[in-house]
Amino acid sequence: MPTALQQLSAHRELSALRAVLECPQKASALREGAAGDSGTGPAWLMFLCFEHSEQLPGWPGVRTHDDHGSMPCGSVLDYRPTEQLLQSHADLWLTPLTGVDPAASGGAWSDVLDQADRALLARAEREAGGEDPPLQSMLTMMGMACRSAAEDDLKQAALALGYCETIALSL
Repeated sequence: MPTALQQLSAHRELSALRAVLECPQKASALREGAAGDSGTGPAWLMFLCFEHSEQLPGWPGVRTHDDHGSMPCGSVLDYRPTEQLLQSHADLWLTPLTGVDPAASGGAWSDVLDQADRALLARAEREAGGEDPPLQSMLTMMGMACRSAAEDDLKQAALALGYCETIALSL
């Protein structure tokens, strides 16, 4: 009998794999995001340990399944199209952290990411004279996201933003 993970992810193209929590525990729960389109399966799957599953009851999942340590806690398998993934990053952490709203840029992700990069650089300079290691790591990845978006490689930009997400959610 296939596991819930196998049933939910079978025959689907993975657009991103990322860790949104730094937790040493193995998952005990698998939370699924709502389907993007009817019949397409969940938009994302998130693996949580018992503690984080209890702490994040409002995480926007539609269903939770038991998991037996198939992935580390905080791992996310994402199946959404790149534009939706970028918008999700903006909604979850990029806009709250930088104040940059993609809607104000007319949907040009290269402009959005450039503005966000400048806002993060200013924050790093203000807060720690540019010596804050987490912000420096984030700036490195934001730089990669900016370059990728400027080359119209939005998938690579979204992957770089996925790395930033873990740092952003801990700030």
